[in-house]
Amino acid sequence: MRSLPDRQKIRQKTNGGFVTAPALLLLAMLATFAGVAAVYLSSSAASFAFYDDRVRSQALFLAGVELVAYNYLSTAPADRTPKGAITFRLDGARVNVDFISESARIDLNFAPRGTIANLFQVLGASADEAGGHADRIIGWRTPAEQQYSDSETALYRSAGLSYGPKAGAFSSAEELWLIPGLPSALVDQALKFVTVYSGRREVDVFEAAPEVIAALPGAASEQVSAFLAQRSTLPRRPEAAIRFLGTGEGTVAVFSGDNIRLNCSVVFDNGRQMSAEVIAQIEGGDEPYEVLRWHEVDASVAYAEPE
Repeated sequence: MRSLPDRQKIRQKTNGGFVTAPALLLLAMLATFAGVAAVYLSSSAASFAFYDDRVRSQALFLAGVELVAYNYLSTAPADRTPKGAITFRLDGARVNVDFISESARIDLNFAPRGTIANLFQVLGASADEAGGHADRIIGWRTPAEQQYSDSETALYRSAGLSYGPKAGAFSSAEELWLIPGLPSALVDQALKFVTVYSGRREVDVFEAAPEVIAALPGAASEQVSAFLAQRSTLPRRPEAAIRFLGTGEGTVAVFSGDNIRLNCSVVFDNGRQMSAEVIAQIEGGDEPYEVLRWHEVDASVAYAEPE
């Protein structure tokens, strides 16, 4: 008489098992969705943190520029230094800014052919190659009405390019990449020593790199070596440099101009680093300074390993 109830109990337990299995499947699916959501939220949080640091770094770069500009403007023109560095902490980060006058570089728009050719030769090109590269640069910047023939344009056509020489001033040193015949490795090196923001044919030899000084017309290697050995002890006057280097065909000068190049780096306390190169004109208009070029050269996500 008890066999039927026992079967009912067994049936009830079995039915309960059928109800539990879909529930476990649903729980497993929910766990999977929760895992995906956690990964998404974690990724989103990291992205927001990256953009937050990016915005903060830009504000810190600007703070560095403004601090350098303030130091410039609070110093008498005769006492201003063409090179320097500042470091400060702000908003959970360490900010480093070093700056140097653009007059320490060779201006692609004003430098004579000899200086440009010499620079390429210093960087490893042969005399003939360096002269040809200098001709292409002069051809690029020379206005069309001053071109004596269309031979320069023909060179671009023969190189298979769809454009010709700019026939106007360089607006950026990176335009060197557009000039036919210049090897990439040579352009990479030259970009460290040239500018379009000096506005002068002269170079500040007291701050210029050795490669720039060696490019000045008429400067023999032994003269350059002698000048570099004593540069830090010489009075900052053109005649002191000319005594070693000669006139350099009017390219030897000391600090002049208010355009400066600032290399800014920000290191956040979380280990992330950002850097930018900024070219600013100090006291060049209605505002205390004007940013001429802003180029972020690094935006690395490099968190310190957790301890």
